[in-house]
Amino acid sequence: MAGALVSASTGAMGSLLGKLGAMLTDEYKMLKNVRGDIKFLKDELEVMNAFLLKMSDVEDADEPTKLRVTAVREMSYKIEDNIDKFMVLVVDRESCSPEARGIRKLIDKCNSLLPDVKTRHKIAKEVKGIKNQLKEVSDRFLRYKTDESSSMPAKDKVDPRLRAVYRDATELVGIDGPRDELVKWLNEKEGESLKFVSIVGYGGLGKTTLATQIRTNLGAGATFECGAFVSISRKPDIKAILRSILSQITKQDNACSGLDDIQLLMEKIREFLQDRRYFIIIDDIWESGTWETLKCAFVKNTCGSRIMITTRIVDVAKFCSPSSKDLVYEMKPLSGADSKKLFFKRIFGCEESCPDKLKEASKDILKKCHGLPLAINAISSLLATTTETKEEWDRVRHSIRSSKAKSDIIETMNYILSLSYFDLPHHLRSCILYLALFPEDELIGRQRLVRRWISEGFIHGESGQDLMELGEEYFHELVNRSLIQPEGIGYDGKVEYCRVHDTILDFLIVKSSEVNLCTVLKKQLKPDGVVRRLSLMGTEDDETVEQLDLSHTRTIGAFGDIERLPSLGKSKSLRVLDLQDCIKLENHHIKDIERLYQLRYLDISFTGITELPRQIGELLYLETLITPNGLCELPESTTQLRRLARLFVSPDCKLPDGLGNLVNLQELGCIDALQLKHVEELGKLANLRKLRINLRTDGIEGNKLVQSKEKLVSALCKLDECGLCSLSINYDLGEKDGEGQFLPALGCIHDVCVYGEDIFWISRWLPSLPNLQKLYFCHPKKIEQQDIEMIGLIPNLLELSLVGIGDTQRLVIRCKGFQQLQSFAVFHARMGDLMFEPRAMPRLKKLKLHYFEGKPKSDAGDFDFGIQHLSSLGCLSVILHCVGSTAAEVKAAKDAFKSMAEANPNRPTLMMTRQNPQFVLQDEQIDIAGSGTTEEKEESA
Repeated sequence: MAGALVSASTGAMGSLLGKLGAMLTDEYKMLKNVRGDIKFLKDELEVMNAFLLKMSDVEDADEPTKLRVTAVREMSYKIEDNIDKFMVLVVDRESCSPEARGIRKLIDKCNSLLPDVKTRHKIAKEVKGIKNQLKEVSDRFLRYKTDESSSMPAKDKVDPRLRAVYRDATELVGIDGPRDELVKWLNEKEGESLKFVSIVGYGGLGKTTLATQIRTNLGAGATFECGAFVSISRKPDIKAILRSILSQITKQDNACSGLDDIQLLMEKIREFLQDRRYFIIIDDIWESGTWETLKCAFVKNTCGSRIMITTRIVDVAKFCSPSSKDLVYEMKPLSGADSKKLFFKRIFGCEESCPDKLKEASKDILKKCHGLPLAINAISSLLATTTETKEEWDRVRHSIRSSKAKSDIIETMNYILSLSYFDLPHHLRSCILYLALFPEDELIGRQRLVRRWISEGFIHGESGQDLMELGEEYFHELVNRSLIQPEGIGYDGKVEYCRVHDTILDFLIVKSSEVNLCTVLKKQLKPDGVVRRLSLMGTEDDETVEQLDLSHTRTIGAFGDIERLPSLGKSKSLRVLDLQDCIKLENHHIKDIERLYQLRYLDISFTGITELPRQIGELLYLETLITPNGLCELPESTTQLRRLARLFVSPDCKLPDGLGNLVNLQELGCIDALQLKHVEELGKLANLRKLRINLRTDGIEGNKLVQSKEKLVSALCKLDECGLCSLSINYDLGEKDGEGQFLPALGCIHDVCVYGEDIFWISRWLPSLPNLQKLYFCHPKKIEQQDIEMIGLIPNLLELSLVGIGDTQRLVIRCKGFQQLQSFAVFHARMGDLMFEPRAMPRLKKLKLHYFEGKPKSDAGDFDFGIQHLSSLGCLSVILHCVGSTAAEVKAAKDAFKSMAEANPNRPTLMMTRQNPQFVLQDEQIDIAGSGTTEEKEESA
């Protein structure tokens, strides 16, 4: 039900309407004396919700409207907080199931939850109070009602991107390389067919500027007979765009005279372009439907015509350039050198003219800009108008994020970013603003973020829909729209982590503050109003934090070396508490946590916490629990968490009896399965979809081990039948543990990680696993040729990692195996340990050869081991371990990798790093030693 959504635009209104609707059902007969008031609240709030949705798309509302929107949105949160208190009393009768308690305790518990007469009167009084407040809000704004048209901008704004079109080339920095590369590609005459180039990147990277310079460069060469440059708005006027194209290609202002029909305009354009070599630039396309319409106006002739598109959205770029002959060009931020050049050029003319006293502040400012030309131009223009004093520059430096620094060009920067923000659907606006809670440069895990979105109520699918899958779609859509920067992209295109560009983060902090979604504290500055979601970075003033009213706070996130948390006992509305990586936090910091009855998400991983409160089971709404490695055992009451969907513990953590009571559990890891006292409890988790287990036989012997294995097999078979999607296994077994292959070939086994010396037995079992996708071997004693050939027979293996391949002869990767493999990583090996035959690993996209010794084996012959035979290879990543190798050997290895990459027909990207080059054994001819690690990234020819 889409109505049960929490949103930046409508506050808690969607969630609240869903709860009020539920309270009108038969399940809540105990509240029948207030049903009329609840019905009034629901009807009134539905009207207010419609108002909030309408106003959320108004980009420049007037002040009275902003005040009304804020009042209504904040009222929704306040009402939901009160409703939640009622629902704790009357909703959770399901938590008293016979499975959790005996019949006597069940009756006692349920009786205690039924409101007594006094409680009913209190609820009725609270509801009437809410009703009166709602009327007061409505009456107040009716008294000062203004025309709704006043909510719209008084006049049209001039699009500031026009400045990029007319900017003098002498003002530009770092654009020569991309411009020359694209001009060269556009001038290629191979085939002379119509080709498309898409330039993609987030707002402010300079896409329009680059396209304009390419147009100027090509125009000077007179290589095209006609051309046009048109910019597209988020809500394009197709007729006006076609009129502009026709006027530009014909160079006649009256070319559109009498043409008021889109089809006639397209026919006129096609007629004119039929036999001409043309160059059209379509700037800032937002969705593929616009391009579907516009491309109908362009003729596919054989004159060597070109069309260039710029966009912020990766999927749109690929859609506009679908052919292998087309090009999708990803814009990159400016390099450090170019960033400095642009910054100092605009202020002082050159870096040498910058006073020494301002260089430290300059360095910090440039770091915040992260190579974004728009940000560098904005800040440098602002500084150019200030006095050249250290105090003034420090003031500007510290005021950038707080938006105290105002100027026309700062407004321009915000305008550019606002375009991307308002183009988002409402549910994605909440998700992107939520990132304001994370520190700058923070590496944010995809799954961590999605789990928090779910607990916040930002994600709500149809009945039965997997919210994790839906949330990951949201995440990748933000990557697709260039609003978050992807990190750790897998062979399957999935992004494991993301970062937020500092300039975008500044915008998000300001925007989230406007709608009171997130609060990021400034030192010694107490925020105005109610704190809904709080981010603590460890730099806040302790007194300020302690004075905060957190009674309505829904999220507290802490980062870094924070040593103190605000008192949690009064935060009765808290949904999310994320303390991940706060290593200085200890047990007393989560005292009274069991009183946070609304808590959905608790992450205390990588902290100093070693115990959970015994009453943790009272958190009846808890959905995600992520525990630290130092936790020795879960309290017995954990099995009362009937809504728990995701539980993550370390293998050494002792689990309580009654694990099977967690009937809603969907993800569980990583448990030491054979060490469980009642391993058969696993089989009761019928809703489990992801499970990670350790198989370790230490301390289990004889008949007890046999029984544990049999019970585990039975439990896993039940889970497989119930729909377990992914079973990940970490094998750490003794020499003879695998001989019986006690785990059957279950279809749910997706990941296997093997720790140990002898892999002979397991390599015979692996090919029987129909859905095994990832396989990891860690420091085996030896891998024989027959082992590698057996592994190659695994039908659906996608990812293989070998950490140390032991004392072995050269392993030959033949053409018969590894037909589906897409990622292959080898760690701690030597030149000559591998050989790829022609047609080997036909679908391999990524090859990682990390910590390779530059010194070859004595019988390796030359350095060539067949990387050029990997026909689908897109990325080759090499880390050369220099210790113990001569400079000549390291250079020979480096040259060999470059040569093999260049010989590969797929032109893979080569990323090569030398590790510890300062320890290379020198000779007289060659000196490549340096300090630290260097990195070279190059495109193979």
